[in-house]
Amino acid sequence: MADINDFPDVPGYVSIKQAAAMLGITDKRVYRYIDIGRLPAYKSGGAFLLSVEDVKQFKLHPPGRTRTGPPLWRVPNMRSTILATDIYVQLRPGQQERLVEKLKAIQIADRHTFSGTIARYVVKGDPELITVHFFLVWKDVEMPLEVIHHRDFVALQEELADVLDWETAQYKTNEVIIHT
Repeated sequence: MADINDFPDVPGYVSIKQAAAMLGITDKRVYRYIDIGRLPAYKSGGAFLLSVEDVKQFKLHPPGRTRTGPPLWRVPNMRSTILATDIYVQLRPGQQERLVEKLKAIQIADRHTFSGTIARYVVKGDPELITVHFFLVWKDVEMPLEVIHHRDFVALQEELADVLDWETAQYKTNEVIIHT
C-alpha cells in the first residue's frame, strides 16, 4: 500500500517528505511550520503539496523565538521604571557600506552593549541610510551611574566617528508607558 505522502510528481510541487528532505528537518517540523503559517501548503486529496520555490526560499531559523501569537501589552511594575533612549545621527557622505562593516565588527566582538540595557537596536533612519537611529531600553534600577553611561556613549562615538557625524546627533531619554 502506498503512503499518502508518496504521489506522482506534480511539476513545481513537492510532498511533505520531499520538503523535509530539502530543508534537512523532520516531517513533523514541516507540518508545524504549515500549522503556524510560516510555510504555505496546499491540500490535495488528503496530501499536502508545497511549492518548490516556497521551500527553497524558506528560512529555517527566524531571528528570536517563534511566537504563536503577539505578546501582550504590559505596564512597568511599580518598583521600577523603563526608560528608552533615542539617538538620531547623520552618516557622513558615502559611508553607508563602512558603517555596516563597523556594526558587524561591533556585533562580532560584542562591544558597546551598554550596561543595564534590556534591548538595543540600530535602525536605518531612512531607506537610503542617510541617518541612523539608535534605540536603547533600560530598567531604571539597572541603569548605570551617569559617569559609566557617559563613558559607554563616548566609546561608541569614538569608534564610529569616521562614519557618523555626531555633531548632528539628537538625544532623548523618556519613560516607557506600556510595552510588550
